Amino acid sequence: MFKKKVIMSIPLDIDIHFFTSINLGFLKIIEDNKLKCNFFKPISKIEYYNFNYTNNILNTCNFSNIKSINPIKINDINVFKKNISYNNIINNIIKKSLKNKDNTSILFIEGIIPIYIKQLIFQLNCDIANIFNAKIIFVTSMSKIENNLEKIKSKINILFKEKIHNFNIQNIYLLIKNPYEYQNNNPFFYNLNIFKNFIYKKKNNFIHKKNFIYKKNNIILIPWLKNFVFGINMKLIFNYLNCNIINNNKFQKIKYIIYLDKKIFIEQKKFKKSLLILSLKDYKIIKILYEILSKNIFFGAILFTDFVKNKKYDYSNKIIDNIINIIINNNMSLFYIKYSLYNTFIKLENIYKFNFPINDLNLINNIIKYIQLYIPSNILNYKILNYKFYISPFIFKFNLINKANKFTKTILLPEGNELRTIKAASICSEKNIANCILLGKIKEIYKISKKNNVNIDNINIIDPDSIRDNYIEKLMFLRRNKLSNKYEAIKLLKDNMFLATMMLKEHKIDGIVAGASTTTANTIRPALQIIKTLPEYSIVSSIFIMLLSNDILIYSDCAINPNPNYKQLAEIAIQSVKTSKLFDFKPKVAMISYSTGNSAKGLEVEKVYKATKLVQKILPNLLIDGPLQYDTAISNDVAKYKAPNSLVAGNANIIIFPDLNTGNTTYKAVQRSSNTISIGPILQGIKQPINDLSRGASIEDIIYTIAVTVIQASKIS
Repeated sequence: MFKKKVIMSIPLDIDIHFFTSINLGFLKIIEDNKLKCNFFKPISKIEYYNFNYTNNILNTCNFSNIKSINPIKINDINVFKKNISYNNIINNIIKKSLKNKDNTSILFIEGIIPIYIKQLIFQLNCDIANIFNAKIIFVTSMSKIENNLEKIKSKINILFKEKIHNFNIQNIYLLIKNPYEYQNNNPFFYNLNIFKNFIYKKKNNFIHKKNFIYKKNNIILIPWLKNFVFGINMKLIFNYLNCNIINNNKFQKIKYIIYLDKKIFIEQKKFKKSLLILSLKDYKIIKILYEILSKNIFFGAILFTDFVKNKKYDYSNKIIDNIINIIINNNMSLFYIKYSLYNTFIKLENIYKFNFPINDLNLINNIIKYIQLYIPSNILNYKILNYKFYISPFIFKFNLINKANKFTKTILLPEGNELRTIKAASICSEKNIANCILLGKIKEIYKISKKNNVNIDNINIIDPDSIRDNYIEKLMFLRRNKLSNKYEAIKLLKDNMFLATMMLKEHKIDGIVAGASTTTANTIRPALQIIKTLPEYSIVSSIFIMLLSNDILIYSDCAINPNPNYKQLAEIAIQSVKTSKLFDFKPKVAMISYSTGNSAKGLEVEKVYKATKLVQKILPNLLIDGPLQYDTAISNDVAKYKAPNSLVAGNANIIIFPDLNTGNTTYKAVQRSSNTISIGPILQGIKQPINDLSRGASIEDIIYTIAVTVIQASKIS
């Protein structure tokens, strides 16, 4: 579905300025390489905060090859906690990402910044990465250069290994914000003297500091010298710190910030582009400033901290008066604040942390050029993934609904007074998945829907009493060898499932979904007695579509046949392959046993072996192997030891169990222990579509089973 390069940046902490800068740098490289790209920040507004800076900047930077996709706006983060709402969000993300997909070669996704309820946002970022099988770029910060990079890698590996399909720590890029060093480990003062030991290389009008570069196994440290490299508008600092003006409110752009210590490790010619910050509490520092200014050495702006009105300091105020006179006479900007020097330092460190200067295009261009120095251009060269061999569960569900939308089919729900069924019918009507009919007492159904605030205005409700007589004679004819009189037929038709099956037989509806409040046997029995199997089959079987967290498997038969012989087992496999093609599977069939190959002997192993050979004879081009143990079928690591020459082992997507005991137990164990969505049982081998539900089915399970029934019905008609 997405045969293009998909790159996703995921923030590991909250540093909006750095994260936005990285994304802009990547997009500029894509632009410079003249690659057509869609930029997509899936969600722009959560809890009333809008961090869609990259998108806003793209609109003003006029990148000709980068097109922005409008994000989804969500004000209430609580919608992520509800399964149906969460799935709606995911479906909207997929739908939006398809915009202009045929005219682009790259989809660049900017991950959601985890401001609130971080676990939900973490899960959403992982789900989005899984949807598109994206190449991932992690973006984070370091407090000190000596932080252990291996610990960071280990943490990422632990967090994401079980959450992202095919995750491999060696295949991701990790871009780390590496802050500058401080003099003598003192957090107040920048030690600019350390720059003298670096080798300089001119590139794109920037100083590339080679000793700051660390690149190993796709880990890249980026020195974040924002105050020294990019330039800051003094007005931004003034407003941010809430400064007071002593002299000259003509705000210029300053390139450096100096915290005045006993020495200033910066070239004098740069003073006029610098903001000098010092504390009024420190007499020695005040004296140094006076000596500097007395030599006609001036700064772009000066900021006094620790200013307290009418306070007498430990030194004569005359020196302050002299400093102010020099500043006024030379038209320098002078400001003051009440904060301490330390608090000022901390606040300025975070000046861009929760915002980005989107109106300062010159600053933005400087940031982009700087970031480009560190981003590896070969990230754009990785092999385009063939997505027909990997469809995420989210894409599968999206395709299912999308395909059902193309048909106009009527699906009958015999358990019309069951709340989950009513809710599912309402959603299916709203999403145009199917025309649903609820079978049941009209007043009762309306009462339940009103009590639970479910809209059923567009859903047809049929009272079974109003139509039962229409099918008495027809049922007696179909069951003429079993029914001795009219009263027996009426008794059967009082069962909504029998009545629904007769409606299907007479083509009044296109399919049936039931079982939310009854057993599989009660759901299937009328189908076997009235609808019958297709002429090419001797049995009806079933599949479950298992939507695992990072894969999709078809399990069969887990609901109908207790102990099929080898011919029936082969038939189950063939039916499952045919059904799988309705959902665009490329079938790889594993015939399951407790033995792989000829590693063990026994009647059950022999049955699976003979069934496999029979399927191969009937479908010679099918990828099928057996007997295979379950772990050999789905795990590449196991398969390379137990079945190294198999074309199926490790990659099977259709699992055929040898008997109902094995199949049903396995499907329920997987479903419940991994919180997997299972669609089914879906009946196959039958002339018209009737599908069963687990009595523990969720609303979501019912919706997708209805969609499957619509698709089955479309193939019959």
